[in-house]
Amino acid sequence: MGPPGGGREPLTQRLQRHYNIITYTDLGPESITMIFEKILYAFIGGFSTEVKNVIQHLVASTQKVFVGIQEKLKPTPSKMHYTFNLRDISKIFQGVCSADQKATVQKV
Repeated sequence: MGPPGGGREPLTQRLQRHYNIITYTDLGPESITMIFEKILYAFIGGFSTEVKNVIQHLVASTQKVFVGIQEKLKPTPSKMHYTFNLRDISKIFQGVCSADQKATVQKV
């Protein structure tokens, strides 16, 4: 369904009354930083101090890459899948939170 034109019919008021529009404003960078820092600090509580010191840099750099991707990869008619949201950031931190404290890193 869509606006009239191109063979589409207008939506009747009788049909539209069954739907609601739900919207929200995008979160600011401070809010995103606070949310993901809290998640990581809660998860990495038992890790070493070296790991804890990286959290702020990790969140800031992830957010910088995310904003850069949003600016550079705009959705186009041929690439409509270029829509990025907080789910993409959360997947990164979900991967970070799957780290195992007992795993050791070998120095080369």
